[in-house]
Order: sequence, then structure tokens, then C-alpha cells
Amino acid sequence: MTYEFFDSLGLQQLTEQAVVFRIILATVFGGLLGWERTRKRRAAGFRTYMLVCIGATVVMMTGQFIFEHISTTADPARLGAQVISGIGFLGAGTIIVTGAHQIKGLTTAAGLWSSACMGIALGIGFYWAAFVMVIVMLLVMTIFDWLQNRWISKSNRIRLHVIFDNIQSITCFLELAKENHIQVDDFETTRSPTGAGAAVLFMLRFQEKKSHGEIIEMVRHCEGLISIEEI
Repeated sequence: MTYEFFDSLGLQQLTEQAVVFRIILATVFGGLLGWERTRKRRAAGFRTYMLVCIGATVVMMTGQFIFEHISTTADPARLGAQVISGIGFLGAGTIIVTGAHQIKGLTTAAGLWSSACMGIALGIGFYWAAFVMVIVMLLVMTIFDWLQNRWISKSNRIRLHVIFDNIQSITCFLELAKENHIQVDDFETTRSPTGAGAAVLFMLRFQEKKSHGEIIEMVRHCEGLISIEEI
């Protein structure tokens, strides 16, 4: 039904109108995804997502053009396959490991890869799949992100990156956690970002239901503690 509708408008064949329509859709759909990333101040945002989606769309149309006008023995999906594997270099550039051994940028990298796949669908005229894909991706990036953060904030485990002015202050932290019935499942010393003091990664577990903000405030007053951050 959907295919027949777009075919009746002449958008399934590689006409001039279809080329313009596909590029406009790629700009809009990629922009929608990029806007969500820009709103959260991510490195790859509005323009990046649009360019990736537009590029993938044009590459797929180029494969279709080669098949229809130059060689019917050519594989129209070959160029698109290179986009799917080649977009990895851009995604890898958005993934970083912070000084607290925290990995950031995975969602942005996955979003860029998915945006390229959406562009490929648009480029070959698979409009319905691209439409459903952009809706689902927006839901994943917004509502599911909210649900994930809500679930994490109410879990009985918390991972903290704590910087002390000296290594002896770690003992104070451990004693304070014990007094408040907080179990230290694991901890690991790391290099302090400033080079001074001692940085430690703690994995804490607590039995009573408390918000993570309460836990942080509870241990924030430990002697010698310089900074504390949930990761």
C-alpha cells in the first residue's frame, strides 16, 4: 500500500523530483535526531546527523543511478554497504574515556550509524521504513533515556569517582560508609586529573532505599574529600 502510494507520485524511480524529495527527507530526519543530541550538548549534533544522513542517501541513490543508467550488472547496494562499515570511523571519534574511566559517546556513535542506515533506506526509496525508524530512534533517545536515568537513580548500587587530598583519607571514607550501612563492593585507585591527591573509583551497595543524591551527601563530608561525582 505504502509502496504503491509513493510509486503513484513518481518517487520510487530515480527522477529529479525523487532525488530532491529524498534529500529533503534525509535533511529533516537527520536533523530531528541531531536536534535531540544538540539539546543534550553532545559533540555530534544537529549538523553532523544531517550530513551523515544526507551523505548516505546520496550514496545509495548513486548506486541506483549506476544500476539504472550505466550497468545493469552492477550491484546497487555495494556503495551502501561501504557506508554501513565506513561510518565507524566517525562514530569512533565521538567515543571518549574520561579520567574517571567512564566511557562516553556510545549512544551518539550508535545514533550516527543508525542515521546512516536511515539515509540508505531513504536513498533507495524505502520511505516507510525510514519514517518508522526516525520515530523509534527519537523515542529511544528521549523517553527511554529518561526511563534509564530514572531506573539508575533508584537502583541500590552507585559508582562514584572520589578525589581525596591524600591516600590516608580513603580510610575515613570506608569507615563512614560502614557506619551508614553502605557496603563497598569494589574500589580502584586511579590517577587524579590534577596530578595531586588520590582518585578512587568506588562501587557502593546499600540495603535501605535511598536516592543516589542522599548517598552522595552522606559521604560528602568525609575528611580530606576534594570532589565526588557519580559515574
